[in-house]
Amino acid sequence: MNLKKMLRGLAALLAVAVLSLGAAYLLFRRVGLPVRAGEHQVSVLDAKATVRYDAYGVPHIGAESEHDLAVALGYVHANDRMTQMELGRRAAQGRLSELMGDRTLELDIYFRTLRLGDTAALLERSASAPARRWLEAYATGVNAWLREKDGAFGPELRLLGADPEPWKPRDSLGFALLMARDLSFWHDYPEEERFIWLRAFGIGGVRELLVAPELAGVPEIEEMALAAGKPTGRRLTPDVVDLAAPGSNNWVVGKSFTASGQAMLASDPHLGLRLPSVWYQAQLRAPGYEVAGMSLPGAPGIVIGRGSHIAWAFTNTQLDDQDVFFEQLDESGEQVRRGDTFVPIVEREETIAIKGAEPKKVFLRSTDIGPLFEADPQRGLPARSLRWTGHFPADPVGALYGLSKASTPEEALQAIEGFVCPAQNLVAAFDDGSLLYTVIGGVPERRKGDGRLPSPGWDPAYGWNGLRARSTNPRLVRPAEDLVVTANHDIRPPDYRLPLSADFMGPGRADRIRERLMEKKDWRREELAAIQVDDTALYARQVIAALGKLGPYSGDAGRAFGSLEGWDGRMEKRGPSALYILAQRRLLVHFFGDEQATHGLRGGAGDRTTLLAMLEGRISETFADDLDTPAVEGKGEIARRALGDAWAEVVARFGEDEAKWDYGGIHRLTLRHPLDAAPVFGPWMRRGPYEVAGSAETVLAFGARWERDGKQTVRYGPSMRWLVDWSEPDQAWAILPGGQSGHPADPHYDDQIQLYLDGKLKPAPWSEAAIEAATRSRLELLP
Repeated sequence: MNLKKMLRGLAALLAVAVLSLGAAYLLFRRVGLPVRAGEHQVSVLDAKATVRYDAYGVPHIGAESEHDLAVALGYVHANDRMTQMELGRRAAQGRLSELMGDRTLELDIYFRTLRLGDTAALLERSASAPARRWLEAYATGVNAWLREKDGAFGPELRLLGADPEPWKPRDSLGFALLMARDLSFWHDYPEEERFIWLRAFGIGGVRELLVAPELAGVPEIEEMALAAGKPTGRRLTPDVVDLAAPGSNNWVVGKSFTASGQAMLASDPHLGLRLPSVWYQAQLRAPGYEVAGMSLPGAPGIVIGRGSHIAWAFTNTQLDDQDVFFEQLDESGEQVRRGDTFVPIVEREETIAIKGAEPKKVFLRSTDIGPLFEADPQRGLPARSLRWTGHFPADPVGALYGLSKASTPEEALQAIEGFVCPAQNLVAAFDDGSLLYTVIGGVPERRKGDGRLPSPGWDPAYGWNGLRARSTNPRLVRPAEDLVVTANHDIRPPDYRLPLSADFMGPGRADRIRERLMEKKDWRREELAAIQVDDTALYARQVIAALGKLGPYSGDAGRAFGSLEGWDGRMEKRGPSALYILAQRRLLVHFFGDEQATHGLRGGAGDRTTLLAMLEGRISETFADDLDTPAVEGKGEIARRALGDAWAEVVARFGEDEAKWDYGGIHRLTLRHPLDAAPVFGPWMRRGPYEVAGSAETVLAFGARWERDGKQTVRYGPSMRWLVDWSEPDQAWAILPGGQSGHPADPHYDDQIQLYLDGKLKPAPWSEAAIEAATRSRLELLP
């Protein structure tokens, strides 16, 4: 065959392939779209339930009983988010590899080692009677939808070849545990990394890096670190410095701070940003029960929202609710030392099915403390057991159900007794003007130490004596100040005397919210909502003020400081914010990058807190010295280098005109789907990139990671925004960074993104008249 014929044949084959792929693409766009109108038979209902959808696909569910509410919620969750639900429950069970192949094998092993499946079963046994009823009814609603679809699912499940099994109550509790895992281990296991810091710098260096001079040492662990010797690593480059760490904001203001004389609440929890959104907005109404707000697809009830008398929200307390215990094994490797004796390790064999490969047998081991992680020679870590509050009996569904029915702070405190993990800052505003703040969740009662360093599992002086009584958690009931702000900072009241080990974030966001709230006493809802998108970084102002005391500067460093000195700290898309973020990066790299490179440390050794403490002289200049030079540099010299380098970079990128400095072009948000890597269909499922203002240090919080192209990829931000004004009882206000639907071809997959980026909220109707006026379609679920 000659070349021309071969090329013509190849072209024909390509054309057929493209047409086939295009046909498949168009078919996939059509299949499995959510249905939001008409009549559907749901045999497990006791009476008719009506689902009214508004212009953004938000369901307002009305039923004759709470049982039927739960059934209907399960049905509509599955209708919009079944792929998200299926992937989530498989993650909790350690079964993703059945669909994804060996690319998720390590993740499956990790979640099985963490015992999320076993713990979901424990939570099911611990559930209160109301929680059990909701869980069981919700599961029947999901299963009713699965039976109705009979395999006619959306494109993502078809791409995966998934055929979802019947839903079970413990599947819902697995979702609660996934959220708990994310919020408890937001920085993985910091004790492990701090052990490596101990090896590199000793206990004094760890105190410097944590800005914690009060940190108590653990002599046995320090001896192990000394015996292990200093870690060595590879040369790190600036593009691996990671500034991302999730957080959240919420606040409540009472009658004395509002124009209407009614209380208000605002909330924007910061989580990973993706499509579909973490949250699903819904309203539920039955005789004697009303609630609205944000639910988790896969679980019954409302997590953040409002009831008839209460509006509530959460931020992460940053509580240290998990401890790593180093272990000493006997010669057989089948026992661990406890004082003068040894206790057996329990081992269980499991098999992980892997799509396209042979099954993998894994051996899960645990001690009397908890799951056992095997030694990690590469990082110099011995075998270690994990103690976590997430493994304790709890009733999270019952706690949230009771909270939504509370009408006073005292009723709310009683309702949350069954909530254990993750520890959260609860704020609530009531329709009578009362305010409440408390830490909900279990606080470990440690025998010795504060858990910030690894503990010796063989020493009986360490360990937990269970959890403290919830009544000992920090709380404010009807505070005299008439406002409460939480933003992952140290929120303990001045008179709180008990130790509370936590990796608190800096006070910058909380201080900025409080600064804004104190500006006036007649706040209106629109003005309060504007604080949620405030882009002023008080931290940046502090850094620049500290740099000013290390001057004077000349040359490029002088030009950089001159530009920043007059800047107001606003992280806008254009202007000096670009120079500041480049300077911050250079400061972190120049101060801490050489130590990270020399010792193979992860990006946490030298963060924003440590940087500011260094510049302000609250810790020693130990880390200022450049290890790559024979001279001993001080922090002033390092600051000059960093500023000079930042100036050179911003000019090389954007020129010397400040108005053209493009922070938005550096700081980008792309909303990705779990199947983003799929050929052809992946790009169809993602949205972005979008330029965004704000930073990890502003109330408008977008945490980002530096990439190798010199730009930042936003990893987390407001996973939703929620606002309740008790002077407007007909509605609340909300927005999602995406939409209600999980189907990429559905209009409600991405119809809230632009409003979200613009910092706007949409109404969330509450009253019957408001719901009816907002209704765009009606779905009747018939028994």
